[in-house]
Amino acid sequence: MKKKLLAAAVMAALTVSAASVLAAAPTFAGDANIEYRNQDGSGDYLTNRIRLNVESQIDDNFYIHGRVRMDNDLRNGSAGNETTFDQAYIGAQAGQFDARVGKQSLFVGKGLLLDEDKFTGAQVGIALEGASVNGFYGKDPADAKTRFADVSSAIGNVNVGATFLKEADNNYYALNADTKLADNVVFNVEYAKNDTLSQDGYLAEVAVGEAAKKGDFQYAVSYRDIDAGALPDFTTDSWYQDSKGFRVKGIYKVADAATLTAYQDLGEKQNGADHNRTNIEFAVNF
Repeated sequence: MKKKLLAAAVMAALTVSAASVLAAAPTFAGDANIEYRNQDGSGDYLTNRIRLNVESQIDDNFYIHGRVRMDNDLRNGSAGNETTFDQAYIGAQAGQFDARVGKQSLFVGKGLLLDEDKFTGAQVGIALEGASVNGFYGKDPADAKTRFADVSSAIGNVNVGATFLKEADNNYYALNADTKLADNVVFNVEYAKNDTLSQDGYLAEVAVGEAAKKGDFQYAVSYRDIDAGALPDFTTDSWYQDSKGFRVKGIYKVADAATLTAYQDLGEKQNGADHNRTNIEFAVNF
């Protein structure tokens, strides 16, 4: 009993101490999913993931952010299960300027060139009149030196962007664009090139509908043609590497905070071998 009272007293003291340092109480948000996947060459998987974000404003300009992530293999409870911190950084905001230093997630363009967690370094972004500029200097999850510069703007009804990425000894370039073809119909395309290896690729997608609230449905069809080595390892989906073909996807909002997503890849490797995948995911936000 005395040990429990002592532990409670210590936790209370830590809470009071933290509250005295932080200008605002921490906020929590997260997501969880269950995912089934079957793909050529590696069989099927059943996994789930839980992520919890915590963020607190220190003062008018500075804030801290962290995210803990747990991944589980539901077919084998003793394999592939791990808990990690994939985000942990200090941020600063002033008007349209934002800077983050620490472990963080990076996403540039439409994600074809770069979309991954656990990058360590400094990221700076600023929104100018008619354009946004973003840059990063640090290391990727494999500890390779990484830096990028990304700029985006709008030309009439078309949003456009360009990215330069240097990762280890490879130089990459990417261009992207998106526009509304009609109400609830969006076309987007991204082209990427590994200039060091002279390999390139592109992905184009048409999405119809919007999955924003309960009962909404969106479906999309995309086509890609990507050379081996055209993309870095931390692209939005490593399955895109060295492949070409279609992806048909549907997204249904089961509830405002719950989403069911399914897609089917109908593709092949650049050498003609089958490269198909079926993926079903149920995700909730909290």
